[in-house]
Amino acid sequence: MTRLWPRSLVGQLLLLVALMLMLAQGVNSFLLYRGAQNQNLVESSTAAVSRIAFGLDRQASDRPERRNGGMRARRWGRLKFGPDSAVTDAMPRLPELEMRAGQAFANMGIGFSEIRVTFISDLPTAMTGHLIGANRGEWRNNPINRSMGGRPAPTGTRGFVIISARQADGRWVSIASVVRQRTPMLVRTLLFQTITIYLLMLMPLILLGRYISRPLKSLTARAHAFQPGETEELPEQGPPDTRELIRAFNAMSSRVSHMVNEKDVMLGAIGHDLRTPLAALRVRVESVEDDIERERMVAGIEDIDHMLDDILSLARLGRSGEQADPVDIRSLIETIVDEFTDLGHEVHYQRGEKQSAMVRETLIRRALRNLIGNAILYGSSAHISVEKSGDRLLIHVDDNGPGIAEAKIESMFEPFLRGEGSRNRATGGSGLGLTLARAIARDHGGDIILKNREKGGLRATLALPLG
Repeated sequence: MTRLWPRSLVGQLLLLVALMLMLAQGVNSFLLYRGAQNQNLVESSTAAVSRIAFGLDRQASDRPERRNGGMRARRWGRLKFGPDSAVTDAMPRLPELEMRAGQAFANMGIGFSEIRVTFISDLPTAMTGHLIGANRGEWRNNPINRSMGGRPAPTGTRGFVIISARQADGRWVSIASVVRQRTPMLVRTLLFQTITIYLLMLMPLILLGRYISRPLKSLTARAHAFQPGETEELPEQGPPDTRELIRAFNAMSSRVSHMVNEKDVMLGAIGHDLRTPLAALRVRVESVEDDIERERMVAGIEDIDHMLDDILSLARLGRSGEQADPVDIRSLIETIVDEFTDLGHEVHYQRGEKQSAMVRETLIRRALRNLIGNAILYGSSAHISVEKSGDRLLIHVDDNGPGIAEAKIESMFEPFLRGEGSRNRATGGSGLGLTLARAIARDHGGDIILKNREKGGLRATLALPLG
């Protein structure tokens, strides 16, 4: 069902309207069908009432009814007179038609003590010779009548209406009338009506939906592609509500751009103001005579400098002027592995096929360095492998450390948060390595995934889109 449900606003609106129209037309069709069936019963009972009145009138005027085998006699049938009613107690009664027949007889000055009307699908044998309308198709379809412009008789018999009325002397006069099935014309009419309603209703809604959805699609695309610093505003179009939404988005993007620009200016000033005294402090530390104390001071200054660099890199992410280019990921990893190997760290790379991706090389290099650095810090070695999964490139960095509790994996990406227990860094740390790596990955349309390995240790995966 979810596959059939449209995802767009216009599609959902059109489908909902179409379903409501279908439901309304279904109810309307049912009511019309019932009305047509009732109308057929009324017409057949009216013909029967007319036949009884006509026969009794000829009987009262001493004019015998035709009893030859002519088409007219066969078409109009003969009245059945007898002591018993043709409508037995076992047959279903139609009170509404009985009331109509009584009113019709009263209007014609004919009085009956009781009137019975029923509708049955099979005609009783006793009423076989007392049926009207059975040969109407033969009369209407004969060549002479058709040549005069008459319509063909409707095919199909739905059933029979039997009217039985008791006279003053106690005798019953009865007649049966054919009820024709006239639904084909009704079906064609309803089908034409449904198509007309759909065209008249859905076509304007489609145009209205396009008028509403087109500016919304443009706004969605601009929101997805929004980059701080853009000065071009989205044109205001569509209905008044949509225009107001676009106007608010333009104002918001302008405020965001101003805030980001101010933040960059502030971070640049902070970086300059902090690095200058740090450099001066580094020069003064070199004059400390105690070697152990001097090394501790230098290490502290370097930690502050690295933390400052991580903070500035994280804050400026998304504002980098570097363009994405096709990069050979295999060569990039080999270069990083050589850097760690030269420093004496145990880093292994499972060389695979050549894979290229559109990335900003400097940022991806930094993200991989952070992941490999964590693997070396919390384990004795790092193992790197690359695989392709669909439209993504997965770079796995495995370590043999103690891993992370499942409940704390997601929290490890929070800024300034370091692992507990055996994963604590002896010298401290900024706690921004994973945060910066994930920010870089998501800036490329990818992500960082942490997962404990079954054989022990942690797997950090850098997922990048291939496109």
